[in-house]
Amino acid sequence: MKKYLPHIFVFLVFIVLLVLAINKKSSVIENTLVMDEITRIEQLSVVEEEGQESNITPQDLNKLKELVKEDKIAESYAKELEWLVEHNESQHILHSTSFMRDYIETGKDSPCVPHELWHVSLFAKHGDMDYARQQAKYVEKGYKAWEESIDKKREAYPQFYKSLDELKAMIKEAIAKLKQNDYSEKTLEQLELIGSVGLC
Repeated sequence: MKKYLPHIFVFLVFIVLLVLAINKKSSVIENTLVMDEITRIEQLSVVEEEGQESNITPQDLNKLKELVKEDKIAESYAKELEWLVEHNESQHILHSTSFMRDYIETGKDSPCVPHELWHVSLFAKHGDMDYARQQAKYVEKGYKAWEESIDKKREAYPQFYKSLDELKAMIKEAIAKLKQNDYSEKTLEQLELIGSVGLC
């Protein structure tokens, strides 16, 4: 038995390290530095008038990108922010910072399907089809969680969700079209319409 003790000890250390690795919380969750940086980016992106471009530049995102580089979900939000800035789609920046903030505060990634579909239309309209397809898959994967969340909100506040069933039908139809690689002008207009409703 004594000759097996070193092996048992090594095995137990391995198990403890494995459990710690699995339960490790991302360093960005509840990180006030990240939250402060999101706030700074939001302030930079605000415009005085409708249609005016914000003064934010891709370089303004460098600190945020550095802070979140170890977290895949937060990093994907930073990538989306960078894309929006680079393509002068500043009116959508606050959508992404809001969703990123929710993730940083809670550790839960709950996509807002209507807004994410709107962003898919932006990516496609700018010719970034790889990114559009990637985000369409993300939307499809997140649909069930969004639906469960929005149904709970409707139970609590039914007066605000009277057209939810119609919206869900439109979203399911749009996702089916995207799965068939239909990025036609008509589909992209449908995605924009869904996004403008924006029930999250």
